[in-house]
Amino acid sequence: MPRATVRDSLCAVQVPNPPPHMTAARLAHVCIISSGAEGAMGLSVQRGFEALGRRVTYIPYVDWLPTLRGLRFRGAGLLGRGLAGLSRPAVELRLVATLARTKPDLVLFVKCDDLHAATYAAIRRALPRVPLLAFHPDDPWNQAGLTRRGPSHARADVQLRMVDAVFLWSRPLVQRATAEGARRAFYLPFACDPALHPMVDALSDDERATFGAAVTFVGNWDEEREAWLLPVAEAGFDLAIWGTDYWKGRCRHEALRKAWRGRPLYGIEQAKAARATKVMINVLRKQNKGACNMRTFEIPCTGAFMLHERSPEAAAFFPPEVACGDFGTPEELVTALGRWLADPEGRARVAAEGHRRALAWTYREWAARMLERCEGWAC
Repeated sequence: MPRATVRDSLCAVQVPNPPPHMTAARLAHVCIISSGAEGAMGLSVQRGFEALGRRVTYIPYVDWLPTLRGLRFRGAGLLGRGLAGLSRPAVELRLVATLARTKPDLVLFVKCDDLHAATYAAIRRALPRVPLLAFHPDDPWNQAGLTRRGPSHARADVQLRMVDAVFLWSRPLVQRATAEGARRAFYLPFACDPALHPMVDALSDDERATFGAAVTFVGNWDEEREAWLLPVAEAGFDLAIWGTDYWKGRCRHEALRKAWRGRPLYGIEQAKAARATKVMINVLRKQNKGACNMRTFEIPCTGAFMLHERSPEAAAFFPPEVACGDFGTPEELVTALGRWLADPEGRARVAAEGHRRALAWTYREWAARMLERCEGWAC
């Protein structure tokens, strides 16, 4: 669907005049736009704002987009662009109308980086005194296209320029967003959600049989992760890999394909796997190098021992040798595994400190930090 058609449709939306701002100094009513899928970050963010006493309206916008064979069409690839174009005017009109009816004090997009500029303009007309914020959990410039895969939509940079403030988990990304036209850009790393990734007290025999391993990695395949984990498998460690079937279809090495447990893990199952293993490995994707990813906080939240790829920003939360183990090369990973597997008391001590530090930075603190950044211009 041509962009002009979407813009014309949105401009035709009739929205009521907004009511007097509701407890503006407190931003009491927060509207989160995200996905309703199991384990979605937006649901953790919702729990964080609710823990602060905020009223939250949750709009699962992503779930409104069409699907085919389990794939949700956001606009990547030729087929995806065609199907997304056909449905997008109705989906984005629905979002604008829902927000106009909801009348929040604050709108937060958790990713949702596929919206047209006209949609943001229509939301501003519907809610002229309401700040629009966005948190992007990926690299907004690592975009998907007709022939290129990437976690972000081709319009991700539109979102950065259209919202009042964008929050990013990496300091270099904050600097780039500022340089490329973001009105405000703030550093805000991921956090942990004890409701989603609790410390499991005990496991049944069946659960230990399902999730048990000396070493566990939870995450999807990419070439770099394959390169990091291959020496672990070749060294003979009892390795379990949980992720999508890319580990079967794209991974080139039989040792890693054998380590794959056949599916991804979310929430409580991830916590059970953490309980059933001795070491949880966290290998960062290229976009997360030097920073944190969601697993940086999820692993210690479960009380597990975390062996984390070396990263200055991660070390600020979880100092190596104090709250996690670390490694900088595949060879160092193998050496570190041998060391820590032979030191159960050291693992327990470090895991306990990692757990304590994780619980000091939950999505409650995350939401409070976001609201602090709104003081002075959004209140």
